[in-house]
Amino acid sequence: MATLYGLSSDFREHPVGEWTAVYNRHWGGLCLLDAEARRFLEQFSTPQVVHGDGPGKAGVFVVSDSPESRLLRQLALRRVLVAVDPSATGEDALGAPQGEVLTATELPVTSLTQPPISAQRINVVQLVMINSCNFGCTYCFEGVQGADLKKQPDSIVKIRRPGNEPATEDGTKINLLNSVYASEVRIQHQRDAENRLMRPEQAVDYISKAIAVAKKSGTTRLMIQFFGGEPLLNWRAIRAVLETFKHGEDHGIQIDYTTVTNGSLIRKEVAEAFRDYEVGVCVSFDSPESTSRPLKNGDDSRPIVLEGLRMLQEHGVRVAMNVALSTDTWETFGPPLIDFALEYGISEIGVVVDLDPNFYSRFGSTAITSKVWSVVQEGQDRGVVVTGYWHQIFQLLSNFGAITQRGFKNCSATGAQLSIEPNGSIFSCKAGSGRFGSIHDENILQSPTYREHAALRQNNPPFCRGCEIEGFCAGLCLGPREKAYGTIEKMEPAACGFYREITHKFIEAQAPYEIATFDLASARGAGATSEPGRA
Repeated sequence: MATLYGLSSDFREHPVGEWTAVYNRHWGGLCLLDAEARRFLEQFSTPQVVHGDGPGKAGVFVVSDSPESRLLRQLALRRVLVAVDPSATGEDALGAPQGEVLTATELPVTSLTQPPISAQRINVVQLVMINSCNFGCTYCFEGVQGADLKKQPDSIVKIRRPGNEPATEDGTKINLLNSVYASEVRIQHQRDAENRLMRPEQAVDYISKAIAVAKKSGTTRLMIQFFGGEPLLNWRAIRAVLETFKHGEDHGIQIDYTTVTNGSLIRKEVAEAFRDYEVGVCVSFDSPESTSRPLKNGDDSRPIVLEGLRMLQEHGVRVAMNVALSTDTWETFGPPLIDFALEYGISEIGVVVDLDPNFYSRFGSTAITSKVWSVVQEGQDRGVVVTGYWHQIFQLLSNFGAITQRGFKNCSATGAQLSIEPNGSIFSCKAGSGRFGSIHDENILQSPTYREHAALRQNNPPFCRGCEIEGFCAGLCLGPREKAYGTIEKMEPAACGFYREITHKFIEAQAPYEIATFDLASARGAGATSEPGRA
């Protein structure tokens, strides 16, 4: 049996010191090659004939147990090398393009160019417990709740100035008359008095229906996120869900829980429940110096948040700190965040980089990357994981075909998530305007809006074709893109440079043998080796 193998058109490489990192831009499979392994790979820039059986022939690769043969198999498994149609190259599949003689066993052959992803599978339910908050953060989309300034405290009106006047010198301004949302339907949902609070019985009913949808879509493990507004303003409904569904033992599905909270309403009962039900808690707290997160009455929120963090720490709750890098927090964002995290026993920081396209144009991708990477490096040195949707690109790239199991790239709003409002309406995400319908609709996954979003879980818009991270990156948040361009089919170019550059940083930080490493020079010198990842 003979097969023609050549470099995949989706093969990408990046220098890492004396090594070369290679991967397939759809499948991932990141690995390091030494100089000799890279030269070996280069031979396949012209397709080479590979025999899976029979004696060796001059000028033909035959798979064997030699270092070169094992490297050949690993590169084929990672889709760096792929079977080539001889008719497309003009080569005779049994001919002899120049190559080295090896001996016996078969190489993988596949016609798939991308990892398969289910067209309809719900992995996440974002339960919007309440459309209200006790904070007045200067950059948060919850500000659209305050479009009626008569209902806003004077302290917040001063921060969130209506109209089209320029921002204050410190940049702390939200134009309340210019919603972050792209559709009037979405805006009205935010302002609707009937869509303020989710009652406990509604929350239980919605989750019961969402579980049925998820199971029908083929999901065996579901993540439920308690969201808001500030979700702990509606603790009764959260508690009802936890006590009713637990971890899904009686409902035929495994359930995990997370919540994003400002941390101001943590008390003993809450901390104990979060511990008992293993709820992952993301506490939004930009830095000890930031003044971007005042209470609605204008008071400093930091003392009460610190008290909440201590309570969670004392009860052994899994806590991550959610930090925003935005125009408002640019000056206070940096490595000292790691000191703060360690002081409160926090081992993970999630960084939300500004969703406003203008942020990327204003500061530039290189400066934003440098800002984020300084905190990542400090965290790596001191045992704190610094992550975010921008980091998930690298995580998917460094695995192989992981997106098949995950079901989406780095954005669950692409058809993998139901964001359920208090009135039962379902949107793609709290930040998005795409309304799928109602949780009471039996065929919610057949709605045209859902299908439009789900189509993006596999294939990005045409703008992304050929990008080195296309198979792992969904681009800037769908909500701001829809607001800026009137469609989710457009990408925000200003953000793309940051995603690529931060991914390069992670690749360049990989040391040999921390990931799969093929040192052909050493393997040739030492003969066969049993070390994982070595050729």
